[in-house]
Amino acid sequence: MTHALDLTPWVADVLVGRGWVEPHEVRRHFDAGLELLPSPALMADCVRAAERLRSAMAAGERVTIYGDYDVDGVTSTALISGFMREVYGREVHVFIPHRTRDGYGLNLAAVRRLAEEGTRVLVTVDNGSSAVEEVALAQALGLDVIVVDHHHVSDPEPQAFAHLNPRRLACGYPEKGLAAVGVAFILLVELRRQLRESGFFGTNAPPRIDRWLDIVALGTVADVAPLTGLNRVLVRHGLEVARRSPRAGVLALCETARVTLEAISARDLGYKFGPRVNAAGRMDDATRGLELLRAETLDAARRIATAVEAQNLERRAVEQRMTEQALERVEADARLREAAGLVVEDASWHPGVVGIVAARLVERYARPTVMLAPDACGWKGSVRSIPGVDVKRALDQCAPHLLRYGGHAAAAGVSLREDALDDFRHAFAVAIAAATQGAPAQAKGPDAEATLDAITGTSIQQLARLGPFGEANRAPTLLVRGLKGQARRLEGGHVKVILPPADLPRELLAWRMGDRAGLFDGAVDVLATPEVEVFRGRRCIILRVHDVRPAEGERA
Repeated sequence: MTHALDLTPWVADVLVGRGWVEPHEVRRHFDAGLELLPSPALMADCVRAAERLRSAMAAGERVTIYGDYDVDGVTSTALISGFMREVYGREVHVFIPHRTRDGYGLNLAAVRRLAEEGTRVLVTVDNGSSAVEEVALAQALGLDVIVVDHHHVSDPEPQAFAHLNPRRLACGYPEKGLAAVGVAFILLVELRRQLRESGFFGTNAPPRIDRWLDIVALGTVADVAPLTGLNRVLVRHGLEVARRSPRAGVLALCETARVTLEAISARDLGYKFGPRVNAAGRMDDATRGLELLRAETLDAARRIATAVEAQNLERRAVEQRMTEQALERVEADARLREAAGLVVEDASWHPGVVGIVAARLVERYARPTVMLAPDACGWKGSVRSIPGVDVKRALDQCAPHLLRYGGHAAAAGVSLREDALDDFRHAFAVAIAAATQGAPAQAKGPDAEATLDAITGTSIQQLARLGPFGEANRAPTLLVRGLKGQARRLEGGHVKVILPPADLPRELLAWRMGDRAGLFDGAVDVLATPEVEVFRGRRCIILRVHDVRPAEGERA
């Protein structure tokens, strides 16, 4: 395969290790495009939902998009409302609940208010698949509810006018791992088809649906959807759209996050853009993130991005404090530290940040974690998991102790009464212990071994065709032996090593390895992920270190 595809040997080793052996299959995977998009008709209720939206807009009925306050919900709302505005030349109404005042998903008070305001079609995005009571109320009040979601579906299902969710048993759509924004995109593809075939656009060309893929990519990556199959294609083309014809909000995010537009990556979407859009909903009102994505001028986007950046800085400070407190709590409690699943709570914690801190504890302790903050009902929080453990199934076993819960395998949300906390803590630990019993250890070895001389900008460009990298398609890790260069300690406990250049300058970056900085004064072997970074016009190869040891000959 090395010669057939003109690949650097270590790149070919990575491909073979991931099951890509035949050159024609590799080429097809590299070049996968939107022609692989399955027919929207395969998505249960998709045709029916598009027909209802089309008739509502034609009749001038009030359509409301009911989003969620995280990035998937905000991007889904921005996608549908933005496309409808482009097609029809007028706004549809949007409503995103406030995290603390309204809570997650549909709520009865909001449904009644929207009905009183004249809503006739209610489109829920990134929520609704378990809102049986709320959907029933909306339908009884004369609203046709279209659920656009990807979370686990309740049994019984909500009796909506249309329910789009590839996880439904009745849904034959082959791509089950879509984020809500991906499901919303499929709905709009079908709506555009119906409008085109009905002659709605006349002699004018229909609007390009692919120009919205940057929004789809952001929501997909930020919601940690698997970057395989259709998701990988959507994100890949979404990144191309962002680079080629960026919207004002993307340009403003690039400026505040210090991202070079031409080199924008899935990593940037997940670690830089997503947290900023999320910060608005975590700290206050998620509509600010929505306004940023929908901004029509760069000046307007910059003003909103500045406000969002201030909220992101506030979020970081709160996150750091809560993380330190949570780690202290676990380290001080032997029973908690030894539990298969962690449940950590504090009456002073911010409910909008518990999900991020739960993820930090998962990184530290490699076990599913629940973080709880105070709520009117007692406790409310977020759950994060580890690969191979479905926390939604674990929560099903804890249902008698919960007021409400929902989510998917990797992440979920819960609420419970104060007096149920101890019982829930025990039940969660038991459920996770059962889920992990006999589970194989997660392999952390390298995808391939490479010499430093073989790690060039050209070889990394070859590797990038396997991406974008992210959930379920992790960035490859290389074993590189005998590295030695000029080491520098950086503020924040990081280490940088300047390596001999190739076709581009090369640097080794050991994030949060300040406690092992002395190793880098000699030759080291590293497990690292190579990538090309562009900053202020300067291109550089970065080896992001995951683990380090003294090189052979340096060991005692």
